[in-house]
Amino acid sequence: MLSALERWQSMIDARAHQMDTAYAHLGRDSADFWDRRARGFHRATKDLTTSDPFYLRLREALNPGMRVLDVGAGTGRFSLPLAELAQQVTVVEPNASMLGYLRQDAAARHLSNITYIQTGWETAPDDVQADLVICSHVLYPIRDIVPFLSKLLHATLHTCFIYMRGQHFDELTSDLWRHFHAEPRYLSPSYIHALDVLYEMGVYAHAEIVRAPQSLRYPSLDIAVEEQLEQLILPNNDATRAELHALLSNWLIERDGALILPQEYMVSAILRIDASDLSPIPIKYTIT
Repeated sequence: MLSALERWQSMIDARAHQMDTAYAHLGRDSADFWDRRARGFHRATKDLTTSDPFYLRLREALNPGMRVLDVGAGTGRFSLPLAELAQQVTVVEPNASMLGYLRQDAAARHLSNITYIQTGWETAPDDVQADLVICSHVLYPIRDIVPFLSKLLHATLHTCFIYMRGQHFDELTSDLWRHFHAEPRYLSPSYIHALDVLYEMGVYAHAEIVRAPQSLRYPSLDIAVEEQLEQLILPNNDATRAELHALLSNWLIERDGALILPQEYMVSAILRIDASDLSPIPIKYTIT
């Protein structure tokens, strides 16, 4: 029987192998995935924050004098509005394109209380700490999850909030993946697997199940085709584009001036770990 960590890593490995194989057929790899996705991600998520249950929960927990650490901040979906309420926000984000959108929007909002650290969490300084530590939709590809989580908890002075899906976007588009690749799509771990790993670490997280608005929304069918070509790792040629265009035109629905997937909400979970409940957890682990 697999341990929680072994189960987590087996899911990561199966998905990584499938994606690497698909990219190899195109003669490329996934190294610049977020560079190609940053613009669409920024557009799709920036207007959904105030209705997202994660933001509402963070706003309840935040006091004006608190410091916030956003690990894997992306384009600043949560760190930007929190910076308007908190004393200080530190963002850790490895992707320059994502961080560029965050800096641009921070300047537009005249926010001067944000510190930027461009690196992955694994290589971020060990002494970075904050009252509230947040990590939203970041853990899915992290193979060495135990040291990653341990470092999050070490950085937490008051409360750590982890946001993860129970149902993945790739599950919603799995029929499209099977149509083009002739095999089922392997999914990333979900919140239940993170909860299991935390339990195995001796950490007892509170879990709140929520329904969050899904962010796969497109201003036009042509943009939907462009972004799904990337998401589904498909060749960018006329035949594939035409086939995908036809499939999406019969599947996407119009809502509030945008095209969205038929399922408007995604089941997710907010995992909360209070520093007062933690026993000392070592940061350094040897992963085999």
